[in-house]
Amino acid sequence: MLVLSMILATTLACNANKTDSRQAADTARDTIGPDSASIGQTDTLKIGYAQATATIPHDGFVYVKTLIPDVVEDLRYATDNNFMGAKADGYEANCTILSEPAAKALKAAADEFRELGYVIKIYDAYRPQQAVTHFVQWSQTSDQRNKADYYPTLSKAKLFPTYIARKSGHSRGSTVDMTICHKDSGKEVDMGGHFDYFGQPSHPDFMGKYAGGNVTRKNYENRMTLRKVMLKHGFKPYANEWWHFTLKDEPYPQTYFDFPIK
Repeated sequence: MLVLSMILATTLACNANKTDSRQAADTARDTIGPDSASIGQTDTLKIGYAQATATIPHDGFVYVKTLIPDVVEDLRYATDNNFMGAKADGYEANCTILSEPAAKALKAAADEFRELGYVIKIYDAYRPQQAVTHFVQWSQTSDQRNKADYYPTLSKAKLFPTYIARKSGHSRGSTVDMTICHKDSGKEVDMGGHFDYFGQPSHPDFMGKYAGGNVTRKNYENRMTLRKVMLKHGFKPYANEWWHFTLKDEPYPQTYFDFPIK
């Protein structure tokens, strides 16, 4: 029943992120269901099971918050705070989704981070293929509204395929973009640079000054703390992005999914 309660709680949180408040309210009423005083325990369990299975995002996938209740979800492509400056197609809610094996491995990492005084924060996880297609379409326009913050030293043409792939590992469902926050304050650990800054300063082993700031020895050590724990729990890092990790034994290495995040 604990797992069931966590799943239902996650569903309500996801629905709360949707822009249509009337739809969110209707969904909440549907989730609550019949008056508990008028139904027996067996009926309650049956209703609960039906509700829980209905909240699974896709076969083989789970909402991360059902396994890691204290995860901080900040899906940047569900907002305009990203390199495009616009919400990406397929991001209908600020709810993190991963393949079940990846989510379980991430939970083990989160448990260790918590012992070290941190909670995890996720910028992106499963990414629908339609969002990747949106990225490609954006690359063919003249829109550069967020260039100064995300790719100040690169042209849009240089972003592909080094930083943005036409087929993304995220769409296979076992890749996560993340950082860690101090458990007591909720403040992000200083990594010397921000998510999706395209360029050498985002390489995990970079140290020194750059146009957007300075990666100090302490920043480098923070990046290595993140990397060390993720490696320990079965994830492999990406050489160009300190925040990017993929499950080594991902379950769908040849499949690119396109179901929306909602």
